[in-house]
Amino acid sequence: MSSIRQARVGEMIRRDLSEILRKEMRDPRLAMVTVTSVEVARDFSVAKVFVSAIGTREEKAAALKALQGASGFLRGMLGRMLEIRTIPQLVFRYDTGIERGIRMFEVLEGERKEFAELPGEPESESAPSSETD
Repeated sequence: MSSIRQARVGEMIRRDLSEILRKEMRDPRLAMVTVTSVEVARDFSVAKVFVSAIGTREEKAAALKALQGASGFLRGMLGRMLEIRTIPQLVFRYDTGIERGIRMFEVLEGERKEFAELPGEPESESAPSSETD
């Protein structure tokens, strides 16, 4: 039962943090940050917030640093938005899943193109037809 509540609270935090980042935060380092998921500890004391960002490695590191620096402000905003007794400490982590997926797609697309360029068996003109007489 606790895991269902953890997931529900995590989703509420993800939704509300996304809204706060979009509407309230003026820091340009956070302009291209997306909250991808939130994992809440069993005792609800800590929430791991997974984020994705567009930019160079340095820009992504700066975005994480800005989020950590703003965690008190973000917790305060969440406290006004959520109807839960205690707002967990926010710990921000970079989510590499989207980047891994893009790289995997690029690798597969490259393989598909290489395979298409290989000389293959010419299709036979006398292939049996599927029609019956």
